[in-house]
Amino acid sequence: MTIRVFIQTGVFQGGPAVFRSRLIKSFKKIDDIKVVKNVNEKFDIELAFIRQVYEHDKPYILRADGCYYEENRKNLNKNIKEAMKKARYIIFQSESSFKLCDHVLGIEEKMKERGIGHSIIHNGIDLEYIKKIKPAKDVAPGSFITCAGWRPNKRPNSTIEGFIRADTGRYLYIIGEEGFSKGQKISKNYWEQRSKYIKVLGKRKNKEIISIMKTCSYQLHLCHIDSCPNAVIEGLSCGLNVLYTNLGGTYELVKENGVVLNVDKPWKTKYMKSTNLDNISPDIVAEGIHKLLKMKERSKRKDLDIDEVAKEYANVIKKVWNV
Repeated sequence: MTIRVFIQTGVFQGGPAVFRSRLIKSFKKIDDIKVVKNVNEKFDIELAFIRQVYEHDKPYILRADGCYYEENRKNLNKNIKEAMKKARYIIFQSESSFKLCDHVLGIEEKMKERGIGHSIIHNGIDLEYIKKIKPAKDVAPGSFITCAGWRPNKRPNSTIEGFIRADTGRYLYIIGEEGFSKGQKISKNYWEQRSKYIKVLGKRKNKEIISIMKTCSYQLHLCHIDSCPNAVIEGLSCGLNVLYTNLGGTYELVKENGVVLNVDKPWKTKYMKSTNLDNISPDIVAEGIHKLLKMKERSKRKDLDIDEVAKEYANVIKKVWNV
């Protein structure tokens, strides 16, 4: 029997949208799963990303995207808590994301009381798509890359200042919006004048990003907390070794393919007080970069195959549908 799964597209951009599109494409390879994108069509169950957009009488599985953990943003958790309360089942991107949601929202006990099950399923990528893309010819082999939707928690200044301090003689390609965050106008000219090894490329299409990654050897990802960053999955699938920080789900992905900077301390209160997160010492970042340079080249990570991830999602859908 084919299960008709409603997935709302066109909402919630960024990382969730990237993964959602990859998952939908892989669902097409699973015979007994049919994706429905129109809420007015008949469907059996919904796979909702972040929260449910349309009210209906069908059960839904929630693919959580974490929660807000800063004191000044806690009111934004209202819809997330409501979505988790109404879900039949919740999929978290990482064990770290589940623990963070429990710490902030106290969900584990509430889920048990309501009989809401959960799974940890990491994101993935189409490895055949990666394989078909050729390495960029206008990028210096053995370079570094960093890419994100740049906000203070992504730590653009810490990343670049640390790279300059490391003085590796290699290039760093920076991908993402040029104005790194609200009220922080950092221009291409500013950074490229600071160092001839800095190349600010701005926003690029995914195929071009993968092409650049395939020529590079190292990735810098110093985000404060990321549940399961697609950029790191892309980097690992291209064989990059990664420099990353100790909180969030990145360490669950990287495994032996990188170096961790133990710079962030967990907070004891429910919410973290607002602070300047983009403040890692350049010396600490530089030291991590030099450790990264000493690492052996690793094989590309076949365990990140989106088709295998889609099968895990399909198994959850079938499990919930058959209850």
